Amino acid sequence: MQISYFLKNKNFIYFNKEFKDKNQALKFFSNQLLTQGYAHEEKKVFDLFVQRENELSTGIGDSIALPHIRSDVMKKSTLMFAKVKDLNWDSLDGKNVKYIFVIAMSKDEGQNSHLEVIAQLSKLLLNKDFINNLNSINEAEKFISLVDKFENQLLQDEAKNDVIQKSNEDYEIVAVASCPTGIAHTYLAAQRLVETAKDMKVKIKVETQGAQGSKNVLSSRDIEKAKGVILAIDREIEKQRFFNSENVIETSTREAIHNPKNLIEKSRNLQGKKIKASQPISQEDTQGGYTFDNFFKRMYRSLMSGISYMLPFVVFGGIIISIGFLIDTIYGATSGISSDPKFLANFGSNHIVAKWFNRLGGIAFSIMVAILAAYITYSLVGRQGLLPGFVIGFISSGRLKDTYSFLTDSLTNNYGLSPDKVLETGSGFVGAILGGFFAATMLILMSKYIFSKLPKNLYGIRDILFIPILGTLTIAFVFWVLNIVFIYINYGLTILLLIIETRREIIWLLGLILGIMMAVDLGGPINKAAYVFGTLTLAQMQGKGTIAMASVMIAGMTPPLGISVSMFLHKKLWSKQDIEAGKISNILFGLSFISEGAIPYTSRNTKVMIPSNIIGSAVASLLSASLGVSIAAPHGGIFVFFLARSSLFESQGLSIAFGILFLIGSIIIGSFVSAFSIYFLTKFYQKRQAKKESLKTK
Repeated sequence: MQISYFLKNKNFIYFNKEFKDKNQALKFFSNQLLTQGYAHEEKKVFDLFVQRENELSTGIGDSIALPHIRSDVMKKSTLMFAKVKDLNWDSLDGKNVKYIFVIAMSKDEGQNSHLEVIAQLSKLLLNKDFINNLNSINEAEKFISLVDKFENQLLQDEAKNDVIQKSNEDYEIVAVASCPTGIAHTYLAAQRLVETAKDMKVKIKVETQGAQGSKNVLSSRDIEKAKGVILAIDREIEKQRFFNSENVIETSTREAIHNPKNLIEKSRNLQGKKIKASQPISQEDTQGGYTFDNFFKRMYRSLMSGISYMLPFVVFGGIIISIGFLIDTIYGATSGISSDPKFLANFGSNHIVAKWFNRLGGIAFSIMVAILAAYITYSLVGRQGLLPGFVIGFISSGRLKDTYSFLTDSLTNNYGLSPDKVLETGSGFVGAILGGFFAATMLILMSKYIFSKLPKNLYGIRDILFIPILGTLTIAFVFWVLNIVFIYINYGLTILLLIIETRREIIWLLGLILGIMMAVDLGGPINKAAYVFGTLTLAQMQGKGTIAMASVMIAGMTPPLGISVSMFLHKKLWSKQDIEAGKISNILFGLSFISEGAIPYTSRNTKVMIPSNIIGSAVASLLSASLGVSIAAPHGGIFVFFLARSSLFESQGLSIAFGILFLIGSIIIGSFVSAFSIYFLTKFYQKRQAKKESLKTK
């Protein structure tokens, strides 16, 4: 579909516009779409534009911005153009924008039309002659004529290229371009590589993996015959077809857009490397999955993968067991037996309904360690890692405790942990994590030095007999020995956790650290590390609440709530659109423990928002930890507040009542601290800016 089809309204072509910032420009376009009858709601259009900018700046470089949306908020589709005075758009090349092309598509227009226009416009904007001519135009009619002229030329050139590519011609270089959204940057990167290769007289074929799907797909012959491969990708793609390529350059779409010549020269000079497959290849095809290539980098990804598989078991088990505790609390209070030693010894399993919930949650907890180990191994070596991973995991969770009875005398302690209880817990997450890595390492070594020596006609038996039985048996035996050390490590960590959780003079420090970590990057790696630590402490205590988990949850709830409080108290700091979009929604985000609700506001004003988020979350989690607040669920926010307890009180009733009260109080105080931090930091930077401007005028 041609660009000119969407350039019918000359009222959407502007010259010599001036905006103070990107948001003002987007608000202007949103307002014009509503005023001209193209959109149902101005605010929603603006929010969609902002959302797209938060994903990745549409300032594609060379003084051009390409904001684009496709939504049912649009009544009909259109293109807009504005020639503006230098405007900061956070462009990929760091330069100001002079030309803004706006694509606003309705759902009725179809996904392909939306993407075709973006792809076509992206190619057009790479034409230097087009941009040079654009600089001298100041009339709508001339602008439309210019677009028609260069688009027709582009279509003719593409038709010629199609004829060439249909032949069985070999390519010197093959490439793949793909960005997270699969829209503008994908096609820009591809076009820049093609155009630069043409100037350098290099034969290249570029596959685009965009929102339309894969286009111009590379065949196995293309890859085999090529001397080099360029992967201009901002997301993970399937790389196994390049596994035999020796000269692979992996880079970003940004690099392909701005430095295509450098990439092509590197490829021609054989400066690439052998591909590192991101996922193991099936055993039916090759032994490539059993490799130490990039092993240490893959360890982190495999750990995160294992935790993601395990987390539902922790969430389910923790909440279900806590419901059992709650039922028994009510049962004990109404029956007058809350202080009975027998009742306390079986707390959580006295009432038949409480016992049912306790056992059900226990099922999830009993297999979560095995799930963690199995999927760590699976992520590293593929499906053959599942069996040994599960076996390692069950050994770690204490399923062979009787075989370690000779350790009993050395496990006596003064912390209420009987040796039998320690052995029943086993090496826990320490064993599961280290064991998962160990199992994968053993499988790679056995595959490389033992099973690879087998005749090919025994490969079928190898995969269904030798690896599952002999491999798993060997791994299990060696790990059983190593697990003795891991049991002691886990034993020490459990005691350390008990000491920290019961020593008020140091517990505040744990809360402070976790609060800072949760707020510093809102969903980033530091935030995830804090959250994983909290969930592991929860699982370590087998369903009992931990102060660390409460600190993590409270710290994660504070940033969006702090923003909402700020919008109520200090309206002048926020735009009308921000208040309408965020005042209520951030309350919901915060109460639901979705700290990502604060990201759009934080990313727009990092120097104010990041310190404010950190201060508010740190205060909230420090307070809750100092007051001994614990919680037995890894997620849920306000919906799991009833699981809160305070270690300051021995009475069950007081522990629950004050646990909930302290938790709510910590969040409220942290949110107000965050809101006032936003206010004072904003005023500070405003005064500093005013001072700078006054000095300039002098």
